[in-house]
Amino acid sequence: MAQTKLAHCSDRNVVVDTAHGGVRLHYVEAAPPSPDATPLVLVPGQSMPWDSYQKVIPRLRQRYHVFALDVRGHGTSQHTPGEYSFGRCADDLIELLRTVVRRPALLTGNSSGGIIGMIAAARAPELVRGLLMEDPPLFSTDWPRLRDDTWVHGFFVHTVNTLPDLATYFATLRIPTKGRVKLMSFPRPLAWFLGGAIRRRQAKRPGAPVDIPWLPLHVRLFVRGLSEYDVDFTRACVDGRMCDVDQGSVLAQVRCPATLMTAHSFRHPELGLVGAMDDDDVARARQIQPAMEVQRLQKPHVIHLADPRAFCGAIDALAERC
Repeated sequence: MAQTKLAHCSDRNVVVDTAHGGVRLHYVEAAPPSPDATPLVLVPGQSMPWDSYQKVIPRLRQRYHVFALDVRGHGTSQHTPGEYSFGRCADDLIELLRTVVRRPALLTGNSSGGIIGMIAAARAPELVRGLLMEDPPLFSTDWPRLRDDTWVHGFFVHTVNTLPDLATYFATLRIPTKGRVKLMSFPRPLAWFLGGAIRRRQAKRPGAPVDIPWLPLHVRLFVRGLSEYDVDFTRACVDGRMCDVDQGSVLAQVRCPATLMTAHSFRHPELGLVGAMDDDDVARARQIQPAMEVQRLQKPHVIHLADPRAFCGAIDALAERC
């Protein structure tokens, strides 16, 4: 299946040149009713395609000139094995802002996209009017903490060890829970049923993205995103190549108005941090950026899918401060 088609959205590709060389990026542009609208750039999280924002783009484009990106190694952007890091992806984003958007923009990123956006805002302050980080793994993806103190590192190891065999990936996936709150729900029967559906789809359309329409939207996007994804992006998280900046120092360099949204997380006695940030991380972020707006929601990690109204409201509130 091709990427999701949304009304008033246009598919684009651009080759951006950085100090690391050129890379082809895919993005979607949704022009607003007013030509003077503020640009807004959306950066999805790891393994997710641009259209994880499909619930919010129709509303956002009424007020903003929206650009939604496939990060390198994702969707139909170029795969660059051996060349993944937060800093490189941020440089890609800076060049997209410079050559495509061409005006100071609001910038928001989910998960790893939030880290990428933060680095871009620090490195190119003239291009970023405001920054919203949506449940970023801030400080928890500094090295070696990512390896030593987070559940997600083991999740990444599982990803590297099983992909591109999506059926095995889901059949053997383990998601820790606390009480009745789950990061992601994959009951055993569903995992096996999903594995069979993936195998049938791959047999019918070898090499094509795996899109299963009857799945819940967040699972459907996750499955398709993984089927178009360069697993070396995750391998760079496993071995530390991704973690090429000191995130505290970078956050201190952000000069534009900023908002931090955090989602549900908890600490597991054996697995460490389950989620993106813990209370100490949030407190440290507040100390570094006292003027930063902080919103704490008991929501799943991809807030813009779980609570589109809260996400769009946070964008509007940030825009009012810029």
